Amino acid sequence: MSPTRSRARSAPDYNIFKENIRFSGHVMASSIDLLTKINDEFLTCQICFETYTRPKSLNCQHTFCLKCLEEYNPPNNKVVVCPTCRSEQPLTVEGINGLKDNFFISSMSDMLKTVKEIRSEDKDGTSLMCDTCDHDNRKAAISRCLDCTDFLCSECSIWHIRTKLTRRHKIVSLTEFESGMHNQELKSRAKIYCMIHDGEAAKIYCQSCQCPICHECVECGHARHRRCSLKEEVLNQGRQIENLLKTAKEKTGVLRTLQSTLKEIKITKKKERDQAEAEIEKTCEIFINAIHRRKQELVDELHNMHASEVKHINADEDSVEMQLSSLVSCTEFSRKVLEYGTPKEVLGLNNQMTQILHQLLETHPAMKYHKTEQTDVILFDTNPDASVRVIRDNLGRLNRQEAAFDENTNKVLRQLDSFCATESGAIERRNGQRAITQRAESTAETRLLVQLGKQGIGDGEFESTPNLAVNSVNEIITADFDGAKIQIFDPQGNFKDSFVTEVNKRMCKPAGIAILNNDDIAVCCEDQVHIWTHEGKGVLGFGKGFFGNCSSIAVNADNHLVVADVGKHCVSVHTNTGKLITQFGAQGKGESKLIEPRYVACDSLNNIIVSDGGDCSIKKFSAQGEFLLSFGSEGPENGQFQGPRGICADEHDNILVADCWNHRVDLFTQDGCFLRHIATGADSLHFPWCLALTSNGKMVLSEDYSWSVKMFELPGRISSTGNVSYTSFVHERNRSACYSHFIILHRF
Repeated sequence: MSPTRSRARSAPDYNIFKENIRFSGHVMASSIDLLTKINDEFLTCQICFETYTRPKSLNCQHTFCLKCLEEYNPPNNKVVVCPTCRSEQPLTVEGINGLKDNFFISSMSDMLKTVKEIRSEDKDGTSLMCDTCDHDNRKAAISRCLDCTDFLCSECSIWHIRTKLTRRHKIVSLTEFESGMHNQELKSRAKIYCMIHDGEAAKIYCQSCQCPICHECVECGHARHRRCSLKEEVLNQGRQIENLLKTAKEKTGVLRTLQSTLKEIKITKKKERDQAEAEIEKTCEIFINAIHRRKQELVDELHNMHASEVKHINADEDSVEMQLSSLVSCTEFSRKVLEYGTPKEVLGLNNQMTQILHQLLETHPAMKYHKTEQTDVILFDTNPDASVRVIRDNLGRLNRQEAAFDENTNKVLRQLDSFCATESGAIERRNGQRAITQRAESTAETRLLVQLGKQGIGDGEFESTPNLAVNSVNEIITADFDGAKIQIFDPQGNFKDSFVTEVNKRMCKPAGIAILNNDDIAVCCEDQVHIWTHEGKGVLGFGKGFFGNCSSIAVNADNHLVVADVGKHCVSVHTNTGKLITQFGAQGKGESKLIEPRYVACDSLNNIIVSDGGDCSIKKFSAQGEFLLSFGSEGPENGQFQGPRGICADEHDNILVADCWNHRVDLFTQDGCFLRHIATGADSLHFPWCLALTSNGKMVLSEDYSWSVKMFELPGRISSTGNVSYTSFVHERNRSACYSHFIILHRF
């Protein structure tokens, strides 16, 4: 997703003319179809979308108007960032004005304008005016001089061929000129004038300085330099360009074939994915059916066991009821005999009644419950973790297996390899000119190095998804909210030490965590911020009554604490002693508003970067809280998020974002332009939460649901010393985002 700051769309042009060359004529293709061969986009600035005015060319070969670049580039900036490909180019003391003029674009624009005016003469009554008439009495032009490129009226045409200085010039009618019949002659008559000696034609080429010079220049400093005629050098360079164009044409065909091949590969990959997905569905269905069958077996067994128990209980109930009835009946009869019977009757029934009562009193109606305090309980005995492991281990696994390309694909790849540069990555050109360097994107992949911790309460284990930070010696410091403790791991991921977050005999729940310049540990604890030493000794706490629910904390270059308060939907900046410096943000959607500021980070300029999970965006503010930019929206596409979580900035102020539900970490420029995915599910990344970068180019992040910490080795570019540098890789990505697989031709 594009950032709210505007970006120019891509329209590359190719400036192959030298900055110190000034043309008196115009090099053009067949002007009879010039209007159809040159599209308007080629001659249109992609910032203002108007025809170029004073076109300036960048090293990346993109061209823009001088005024547009001056308005686009911040004042006093020492570099200019290409609006199209985001590559950086250092500026001289002259600033934007010191960039190379694109004479080719200027020349083509002038030619296109001229041809349009000639063609429109009969349509709307307009016409070209004579260049040599008096300014107040200019007449319509009917011809043009091929040597001095002036448009001439009928009278000036006559005088032009009579004047001694211009007698040998060739004059053609505008109709002939527009038809293109004099193109070759026009090119042959075009002159290059010396930039030092005004008016002197440059007919010599200094091979040492690589610039055209006049005869006077030879005596002024080029006498001992290697020289040749300008015509010879033009032919030589023309042949070189023709060879390059021929090779480029061949490679274009190969690339088009590869493009079609890649589309076919994508189709094949989709079929493979669909087939694997169908197999997964089928296997899962088998497991699900087996689980349902087992479920029914267990339920049936449970019901049978229950029915048996109920049957015995019912029998015991009947026995109790019978004994109760007999006891009540016997008791009432005996009471009546005692109350109303004669002595003779009492004596007559005494033995019989006594025997019955003794029997009823001494007999237990349900022997199962005689002299016991326990009963049988039906329980479901299971091991959920083991069940999950059984399913996980036996359901199947996804594996990558090497498979050979078909012969057609291999043929295309071999053809493409034949165009690539040598192992040194460069092809040395003749005549001492600058080497043509191939920029090739590193093929290194993000690689999981180690996974720390799991769910648990022991050392190196977590009771909740940990937040984390990295200190000056690349130790990993984690904050466990439910476990109420800080744990320290060495740079290799081994558990080292821990301490509980207890203040005044009260357990604090640690959330966000950051490291101060002296390696003290600053921790967000719900409504307060506490600082502990590396050994766990309390330093200070602040914010009671000020914070609502502080969720994340960062330390800027000035050692100030930046705290995100998700409860109050704001961000505040404090000194390392807790004194408030500034506060900004309010609940809602908008540039300076925040819905759920869950994570916060700072770049090298003390700009504050906020991960707002409420509207799936990243917002950037100045150190004073002024809104700078916002990027991102909800979705699965590049530049979109589904649950942005942790963020951090690298040494070039590029922004890394943990996108939880998209299972990836994305890399953006400091202006919020999407560059690439740093890690995805294919790199064993799932539900990324909090992240940090180490000084040796590794990425450390925590994962939700697995309650663990993972350390990744990031893709890098092999430097001249043989070391892999992530930061230089990212910087190079910015410089060559649009040309990572192309050979760029430079000239001085």
